[in-house]
Amino acid sequence: MGDEVRPQPGLLFGEGHGRVPVTVEGVPAGLQAFTVPVRREGEYWLPRDRKRRLRLTEVDLLPAGKPALFAPPQELTDADLLWVLGAQRREWDSTVRRFGSRAQEVAHALVRCGAVVLRCEVDVMVTLGPPVRWRLTHAWADQAEERCAQLRGPREPRRARSELLELMSAVTELKRERELLAAIDENAGLVVPQGSTAGTAAWSVYEAAVKASAAWWGLRDQGEKEVTLKQLAALALGGSKRWTGQQQVAFANLVGVDFEEAVTEEDTDLRIKGPLSWRIGEVAVDAAVARPWVGVPAQGLRIVGEATCTALGVLVIENADTFGQVCRRLPDLTSRWLCVWGRGYARDQLVAMLAWLQPLPVAAWCDLDADGIAIVHDLSRRLGTPVHAVGMDAQTWRTGPYRERLKNPRKEKARDAKLAADLAHKVDGDLRELALAIAGSGESLEQETLYTTVLPRLPDLLAPLLKEKPGAIPGDATAVCYEPEQER
Repeated sequence: MGDEVRPQPGLLFGEGHGRVPVTVEGVPAGLQAFTVPVRREGEYWLPRDRKRRLRLTEVDLLPAGKPALFAPPQELTDADLLWVLGAQRREWDSTVRRFGSRAQEVAHALVRCGAVVLRCEVDVMVTLGPPVRWRLTHAWADQAEERCAQLRGPREPRRARSELLELMSAVTELKRERELLAAIDENAGLVVPQGSTAGTAAWSVYEAAVKASAAWWGLRDQGEKEVTLKQLAALALGGSKRWTGQQQVAFANLVGVDFEEAVTEEDTDLRIKGPLSWRIGEVAVDAAVARPWVGVPAQGLRIVGEATCTALGVLVIENADTFGQVCRRLPDLTSRWLCVWGRGYARDQLVAMLAWLQPLPVAAWCDLDADGIAIVHDLSRRLGTPVHAVGMDAQTWRTGPYRERLKNPRKEKARDAKLAADLAHKVDGDLRELALAIAGSGESLEQETLYTTVLPRLPDLLAPLLKEKPGAIPGDATAVCYEPEQER
């Protein structure tokens, strides 16, 4: 991403790039001012003038500490909260019309609890000016519909359970879940049955996950080999845009399939395995006990959650099959290192997670080709810190077998040779020797050919990185995340 910006430990996860804390006079207690990110050509940048100085005409106010998850401020009545959740963005004039003289008090309380990001002007004396607008954080926007339903009053419990029981009766795969639901006392409220596979305590999340699961199994029984996320939401949830991160995780738990494998969608998940737990609303994700890994929807990185990581380092693995082999065959490694599937390139979601996990050492194992070297270099550049390549050296590359080129071998090898030669000037150590070797022939060696040679040695290859960074282990790192500014 654009400027070399470090996320703030304990506060920023998803929006560290292009945003840094700034000192502005007049910021209320419990709040902190941050720069407003500028987005250009798909990357986030700090707002600067032509002389590269920070340009502070506006700031965003965020909590100075970690807010309690989804706890609304005491200053708001249920009716007020319904109004707040009724729109993702509010201009300041409408806030004043709603709350009158209490407008700033209410807005500041909403910021402190992590509900909104408040945009304010800054004058020439670098003093906080009047508010301009506020917007819901993705955390609150994601749960807005469910919270509004709760505030308006619950549905008749027996009827709601009856509808779900009837829906599940035709789905063999949901037989156990149906038995659990049927065992609930008919006079009970809307509660999730004890022992539910969905892994949620919220009825609204549970109901949506059951509906989606029943629809998914139904489509599979009809011979549908590919079910899209929006198709499933339109059929089961009443609209193609009705999915939330909590619902997606609960749905994946019910069908017993990684979310990305259950549905197809451009914006897919982030696969992780290792000592990291992540609470998304009412749903908990534990990457340490997941078998063989856990897939968190990519939009989960924009959802406020409470993430806790006790890993000694992070290992990024380029290919899906190799990632799966590491998760299954090296439990001792995944108990100490957080392993992440890189999906073949440095996605924004991946960079955001790695940035938050700094100063943990970051290693990468990629294909031994020009693109693999480019991935390591790109991650290092965007993180502003070295990413250590493991299992990527010229000696290993020379053992072959090289990738067979099917379409235009000469052109493809020439392209890889040129890219490797260019990268040789940007990387060093073993990676530079590998780049020079590839530059001579353009040949490529895939990770999947190294399961008997490099895979068993991964723990030993990673061990020196921990010795190089004796102060890099944060112990119990936690973070609350907010979404980045979308456009500027």
